[in-house]
Amino acid sequence: MQKIERIPQMETGHENKWQYYIYDALIAVAGSLIVTGLIYFSHLYPHISDIVIIHLILIMTLAIWRSRYAAIVAAITAFLSFDYFLVPPLYTLTIADPVQWVALFIFLFTAIVTSWLAGAVRQSAEEARKNAHELRILYELMRVCNNTNNLDEQLDIIVLSTLRVFSSLGITECVLLMPDQAGKLRVRADAPIRVDEFQPTSEEMGHAAQVYRSGKHTTIKDVNVPHSQVHYIPLKSDSHVFCVLYLRVLNGVSWLENEEGLNSALRNAYPPAEFFRTYLDQISSLIERSFLREKLAS
Repeated sequence: MQKIERIPQMETGHENKWQYYIYDALIAVAGSLIVTGLIYFSHLYPHISDIVIIHLILIMTLAIWRSRYAAIVAAITAFLSFDYFLVPPLYTLTIADPVQWVALFIFLFTAIVTSWLAGAVRQSAEEARKNAHELRILYELMRVCNNTNNLDEQLDIIVLSTLRVFSSLGITECVLLMPDQAGKLRVRADAPIRVDEFQPTSEEMGHAAQVYRSGKHTTIKDVNVPHSQVHYIPLKSDSHVFCVLYLRVLNGVSWLENEEGLNSALRNAYPPAEFFRTYLDQISSLIERSFLREKLAS
């Protein structure tokens, strides 16, 4: 168990994007107004005609620390507040001198381009960090599984690791269902660790058997547990299904949909979907290899 705890968890990211955007906008507007206020009360303009450039420091900081969105909002706020409070005629958005119009629009263009470039650098660095984090998850999973040749131990490691990695994204239960010698699905491993072995209902076993035969991902809403869904995911090699992965998810997960969605639109819209597909391929490969090793040993 201590070895499994070394496997990193998936990062949750920004669950409420609207809240995140509103927070960014408030920081950007407040920051720009504070900078303009300091210039206004210290009477630096028009004594220092290029003092508006000081806004670029704030804009670049927001682009690197927060997002390009925050930086662009800060640039527009700086443009409007500087015009309103500092450029004659004061307290209006009109400008008497056309030269001031040109100067402010050059500032706005420069600020937006700068924020976009700085944000692109930040996004590239964040993407590289995320990829490194995901690679570490797969590496640690393989390392822990390779510490034992026992099939049951490896299956326990896989379900416990799956629950640990994706628990931050809503998964609360993970079960592997495999056929016995008679071809009937049985529970071979389950997580979380509990006193009694996990016992699926006859209805759940029926859904799992259907997924095992069809090889298609199926999602069922659990009426007994509010805001809960059960995903039945076939794990297969080529077209051969060798087990079914049972995942219970709370509150619904937009990136955990059917297999077709994972392979197309959702992979772009929801970044965890692409890694989840890769993770499923990895555990399928591990289970298939363990099956082959067990057959050769017997």
